[in-house]
Amino acid sequence: MHDDDHDHEDDHDHDHDDDHDDHEKLHLEIHRAVDELGKYAIDIDVNSQEGIKKDVMLKFIDDLMSRVTKSCMDNGADLVGHVKSFLSNDNGNIMSSIIDHRSPARIKDSMGSDTIYKARFMLHIIVHGIWDDRVRESVLDVLDDTFRKWKVPYKVTADHYDTEKSIAHHMG
Repeated sequence: MHDDDHDHEDDHDHDHDDDHDDHEKLHLEIHRAVDELGKYAIDIDVNSQEGIKKDVMLKFIDDLMSRVTKSCMDNGADLVGHVKSFLSNDNGNIMSSIIDHRSPARIKDSMGSDTIYKARFMLHIIVHGIWDDRVRESVLDVLDDTFRKWKVPYKVTADHYDTEKSIAHHMG
């Protein structure tokens, strides 16, 4: 009977080793998945003396969202977690999100005015397969041209770029 108990203990220890190995493998996979997410955010002030018609702004947002998403994919991203924007001022906001550049952005418009003179525009991107610096490059590659195309005057007020993390990836 003692031998059976002993054999059982060996089996029991072996099961724990398998569980531990599986846990370690899962833990490693989670870290890999998290590490392969490139993130970037930018804050922009829009200021137009003449004002921008809301219907033009909605088309601009859709175009920018599509271009940013396509640029990330063209630069090596293999999956879009989210590309979101938020345009806001005292009259309300326009929120948008997109995950595929071949489909229009989903836009939720609760802006109370038909002409936008001043607003804060925030863009947030999370993609899989490229690092933060490539995401930032992908956004900046299309930013100027898109704002110019739609005649939307802008000034970048905050560039949320995690330099330390991105440099660490290149050293690894």
